[in-house]
Amino acid sequence: MRVHISLLLFIIISLSSCSKDSGFSNPEVVVSKEGLLRVECANCEVNYRINNKDFSVSVNESNDIPFYYTGDFNLKTEVVSKEEQNIRILVIDSFGRVVSNELSSKLKGEVSKKEFAIVTR
Repeated sequence: MRVHISLLLFIIISLSSCSKDSGFSNPEVVVSKEGLLRVECANCEVNYRINNKDFSVSVNESNDIPFYYTGDFNLKTEVVSKEEQNIRILVIDSFGRVVSNELSSKLKGEVSKKEFAIVTR
């Protein structure tokens, strides 16, 4: 009888001290998603902001600009036309969904500011 109680006590202690360790349960692991900002113009300057970080790119013809994010945010863009031209702005999220596809005619020096809602669901 004494052996059964000792064995039972050992099993209970062993089971209560076990923990399930999974790499997916670590809250510090962050998986970033990649979106795409495509700007098509003959000669323009693109300024954009992602999560309070500013970026700037000069574009001649076409540029695919990848952007990375981990949660919902607003992609803020400013396109400065350096000549009279048509400018296309295409925004695609990490799921391949087209957030915006806009073609507009701009004059030299004209500034176009846009904001696009990027969602992770």
